[in-house]
Amino acid sequence: MQVKVDPEEIRRIKRELEALQEEKRNIELKLEELQQELNMWIQKRDEKNAEVKRLREKAREFKAKRDEINAKIKELKKNREEINAKLDLLYQEALEYRTKRDEFRQLRRLKMPKDKIEERIEKLEWELQTNPNITPERERQIVDQIQVLATELEILQQIERFNNKLQEVRKKIDQLKKARRAITLEIQQLANQSQQYHEQMIKTYQKADEVKKEADEYHQKVLELREKIREVRRQLRELDRKILEYDQKHKELIAYKLVARMMAKRDANFEKAVQALEKFKRGEKLTLDEILLLQRYNLV
Repeated sequence: MQVKVDPEEIRRIKRELEALQEEKRNIELKLEELQQELNMWIQKRDEKNAEVKRLREKAREFKAKRDEINAKIKELKKNREEINAKLDLLYQEALEYRTKRDEFRQLRRLKMPKDKIEERIEKLEWELQTNPNITPERERQIVDQIQVLATELEILQQIERFNNKLQEVRKKIDQLKKARRAITLEIQQLANQSQQYHEQMIKTYQKADEVKKEADEYHQKVLELREKIREVRRQLRELDRKILEYDQKHKELIAYKLVARMMAKRDANFEKAVQALEKFKRGEKLTLDEILLLQRYNLV
């Protein structure tokens, strides 16, 4: 049996195998580069996502401060409304006192101040008490004058009483208005702070959205690179399959070559053994090598 192996076929298979192995090394280098690039984009994406998280947390802090201030403003406005309600009552009360005071002012008939009226009444009463020669006519005049003056004095006292009440109410009004101004000023200051925190919140959320957009772009690159890496690994698996196939084929051809050599060598020795057997049958003398060949192939 002859086994023929083309040496050129072995060399061709070996060249194909080496080319595949070289291609595999190049693809492995490419895979390593892609993996490094992937790690870089993953790091950048994660850094951006961490920044987004930090910015959103900061924005929530601004929002919490804004809401806290707005709650204070709401409470202050409630207090101001209560003051306004009290002021409305006081304004009504002041109007009533002023109206009554003015009504009594309209009842006045004399242009004399209170101390003059009191002084005049005192003099008239003194005259009544000390003048034994007073005439009835004069007495009636004095009594009439005292009555007029007493009425005027009573009017002045009422005017003074309502005016005092009016002043007390106005004092309360001034105090409440002062308190309201203080509250209004505090509301304005807090409103400015609230607006600042609101603007900072909006600005921070917008910044977070911008950074998130960058993070999403980086994530897209990560997805694209992972797809490339999967494709390269698929190519490597295909190459490994081919390399294994060519390696097995190369080993088979080498084995066939060795078998062919062994069989070729075996066929030559067997022919010599057959020739030795023919000599033995003819009764010719055999050499030691011929005897060993006959024993090797069990021909004797």
